[in-house]
Amino acid sequence: MAKTILRRDIEMNRRTILKIGVGILVIGGGIGYFMFQAMQSSWAYYYSVDDFAAAGAAGQGQSFRLAGRVKPGSIQRDLENVTLRFTLAGSQAELPVQYKGVTPDNFVEDREVVVEGRLASGGVFQADTLMTRCESKYQAKVE
Repeated sequence: MAKTILRRDIEMNRRTILKIGVGILVIGGGIGYFMFQAMQSSWAYYYSVDDFAAAGAAGQGQSFRLAGRVKPGSIQRDLENVTLRFTLAGSQAELPVQYKGVTPDNFVEDREVVVEGRLASGGVFQADTLMTRCESKYQAKVE
């Protein structure tokens, strides 16, 4: 009788260990999946305007991050609708951008910016996010 109890206890311990192991794998897999999803968007930090223009309309409707300079003289503000229109310039290509939202304080002409959004059917990039890049060297204002 002692042998049957021992075998039953061993089988129950194996089942318990198996259940715990499967639970750990499921939880670990879930955590890994969420970490992968969170990091996936940051892998391709941004494309240049030139690279995006070279790809053509292949990315129409997909979300992209683009970097370039604000073309001098291209900024148009619609304060009533909180809309900003400007041209994002690369070294060889230009792209019209429309952004609806609060404009960063340091958004000025000839500043490097990063926009995130989609290319609309009219060839205008509809930006959901607008970020200005800080200058690499700080220069104090001359008074």
